[in-house]
Amino acid sequence: MFNTAMYAINFGDFYYENLDCFANYSKIGLKEIVLIHVIDPSVFHHGLYSVYKKEDEDKIRKFAEIKLEDIKKYLEKSGFGVRYVIRVGNIADEIADEARAENIDFVVLDKKADAKKGYFSFYGSPLYDIIIKTEKPILIMKRVLFHSSSDFKNDAKTSCGVLFDDIVFATDFSDFSLKSIPLILKIPDDVVKLLTILHVIDEKLIRGLNNSTKAELENYEKNLADKFESVMRGLNYRFAKEKSNIAIVVKKGAPCKEIIDFIEETGNKLLILGFKGRDKEGIKEILFGSTAERIISALPCSIFIVK
Repeated sequence: MFNTAMYAINFGDFYYENLDCFANYSKIGLKEIVLIHVIDPSVFHHGLYSVYKKEDEDKIRKFAEIKLEDIKKYLEKSGFGVRYVIRVGNIADEIADEARAENIDFVVLDKKADAKKGYFSFYGSPLYDIIIKTEKPILIMKRVLFHSSSDFKNDAKTSCGVLFDDIVFATDFSDFSLKSIPLILKIPDDVVKLLTILHVIDEKLIRGLNNSTKAELENYEKNLADKFESVMRGLNYRFAKEKSNIAIVVKKGAPCKEIIDFIEETGNKLLILGFKGRDKEGIKEILFGSTAERIISALPCSIFIVK
């Protein structure tokens, strides 16, 4: 069960819509919510001669306290225990530090509409930095619009009330991708209506298989079937064809493209991805090689990143 979540909030375009989602998270066991707002001193440096002023920070802090107190009362009406914290510093560092300090099960982020100026823009911090620095699982919410008056009329509407009903677990069967299994097991049995285990055979491997003998192909298919069976055992056979709550899908091609295309074609609500360790240069961390940034930037649905 997921008892406690931390929501990193910047009072942007979508935060209020996404607050409504928490009311639906009680079905996965959510009881406590920690709200965090980070004041980044760098936002005060608007020009070449801008000077950081403590009084500016104090004004923003007072504004944030008023907003957070209102949000706290709003969420408490749904029966949650709510507390909030305001930190000052680098956004990614402060969120990661608070996530370590708090006894939470996952962190919730949402992407701002303006990717160039966005609080959660993928490249160049802070979303990317938050992902690589935070040790807890991270739920990146697809934009949720409930109000017809919104300026963002073209964004797809997503009902977070059924977010965990229809899940895609994308795996390459590596150790890091299989880290997602314990998280899936935390979701109550009566919540997930359909779990799709999606595996993409990389186009590079396909070229190699084209030159394989019949026996080699049969051996590859058997190994693949064994890997799916291993995942099923890891999930304690909670999902099975006879229960009509599982689908096994194998695609061929570029993993990033195939995953995004599948989500868009089927309209699945939640994509679960395992998190890989640092690359050779130690500069950044990646999911499925170099494809994660494209998947998250495209945001075909809400994405749960597991570490």
